[in-house]
Amino acid sequence: MSAIEPLAEEIVLILTHEKEIYTKILDQSPEGRLLSEKSNNKVRLLHAVRSGNDASGKPRYKRSRVYDGSPLLYALADKEYAQSALKIIEHDLRIMTFAFDQLRSYSQENIFAGMHPAYRSLPHDCFQASRQAAEVQRMQHAWASEPYEISDYRPEEKIHTTSRGLKVRTRAELLIAEFLYRYDIPFRYEQVVHIGAYTLAPDFTFLDQSRTEFFWDYCGMMGDQKYRAHQLWRRGVYEGAGITEWDNMIYTYDASDAIDMREIEAVIKTKILPRL
Repeated sequence: MSAIEPLAEEIVLILTHEKEIYTKILDQSPEGRLLSEKSNNKVRLLHAVRSGNDASGKPRYKRSRVYDGSPLLYALADKEYAQSALKIIEHDLRIMTFAFDQLRSYSQENIFAGMHPAYRSLPHDCFQASRQAAEVQRMQHAWASEPYEISDYRPEEKIHTTSRGLKVRTRAELLIAEFLYRYDIPFRYEQVVHIGAYTLAPDFTFLDQSRTEFFWDYCGMMGDQKYRAHQLWRRGVYEGAGITEWDNMIYTYDASDAIDMREIEAVIKTKILPRL
């Protein structure tokens, strides 16, 4: 799977979700729309609601005054905003659906298929770039499947199960793991790290091309003072052992486990994939 495929799916999902939100706003909106008229150099706002047709068949509207700060004014404003947003969303979805249907998957299989037949008959090992990428990927997957020391801290809290059977503690970790699967990124969950007298376990551990491990800690409850203090202590222990944010540790923070998948995908694309 190429990087564009999950990204495309995620964009469509986001737009579809936004469409549902604005459609719901419209469903709950009052009839009619807002008009304005100028009288004595003052602008008056009017609520216009269709009330049938006149004798010639033209639509007839009933108009009533709308005052600043009224709930009706805010409801009509939200309605107009939702209608304008839906036009853009529906346009973008049509364009994206057409464009993505035309995309070819950026895969090794398609790369070889596009070569001249004389080259397609050669063993894949003849192509150094392909060989090196395959070797690194095999090495990383083998590393991820090897037995490792996993944290035994409160195992009863691991109540969420990924699509591949991994037990994790939080919904955020579940979503992150699924994104890592989607990008075919090998990882270890809560691998134990011994630092002096302390035993810690970063949420996710990865192996880069040079066989060096690096880590990702998702800190999802930073709004809680006790949790925040503990995370700052952990960070100090890590940094004392040379595990630093500017080198081999990635931190993401949220106040109440309200995960932003756009941020998670950005971390994967900019901080993890380039190292693999």
